[in-house]
Amino acid sequence: MLKTTLLAIIMTTTGAFAQAQQPSAQPAPADSRGSDKLDIKKLEQKYWAAKDDDFSVVQNRRYTKAERFYLNIGGGIPFNDPFAKGYIFSGTLGYYFNERWGIDATYTSADFKDNQAADQFINRYGVTPDRNYFKNAAMLSVSYVPLYAKMSFVDKAIIYFDMGISVGVGNVGYDILKEEGNESMSAFAYQWSVFQQIFFTEHLAFRVDLINRYTDEQGYKFKTNSPDRDLGKKNVNDSSFMLGLTYWH
Repeated sequence: MLKTTLLAIIMTTTGAFAQAQQPSAQPAPADSRGSDKLDIKKLEQKYWAAKDDDFSVVQNRRYTKAERFYLNIGGGIPFNDPFAKGYIFSGTLGYYFNERWGIDATYTSADFKDNQAADQFINRYGVTPDRNYFKNAAMLSVSYVPLYAKMSFVDKAIIYFDMGISVGVGNVGYDILKEEGNESMSAFAYQWSVFQQIFFTEHLAFRVDLINRYTDEQGYKFKTNSPDRDLGKKNVNDSSFMLGLTYWH
């Protein structure tokens, strides 16, 4: 009996010792199992790596211009002519190759008359100032639009707009004011402008233009019997502020 009891104790002790010697299951190292920690550097390498050194921002545009024609009808006023006031009307037909670059052809017509400064000059000095009046212009321009944005209007609506610059060349018609009758002439001109347009729908937008046009104009004195009536040519800057509606096809 004693022998049997001792044998059972020895076998139990041996089994427990053997089990203790076996390597227990250890948790996997932190770097060998899936981790919930976000690897920021890997994300930077994947999403912000330069591709041919060209970075770009992808923006969801609600109203696009690419491969679309447009027609703009506008009206405005001159603001830098020292002796004239009146109204300017324009029509523009254009096309955008993509969201950045476009071309357009514009015809502009003006209806000017003497302003208060001209009347005061005549009343004070008794003579009429020597001057030319802008009459019309036909211009071909290239437009570049670097800015597109969305803005909130009193938290009630989202306004979509873009802003760009335009450079063009063409022909300007002008009147030389003379005592015996005005003389109409024309000359080569170039212009640059800054514009902004706000989109209402896919097909309708409101446009604002600030236009600066430069022309080498011939000048003459107003009085017929004045000596040296030919004043030669001078570079004249006509600036105008225009508002218009654009239809996008």
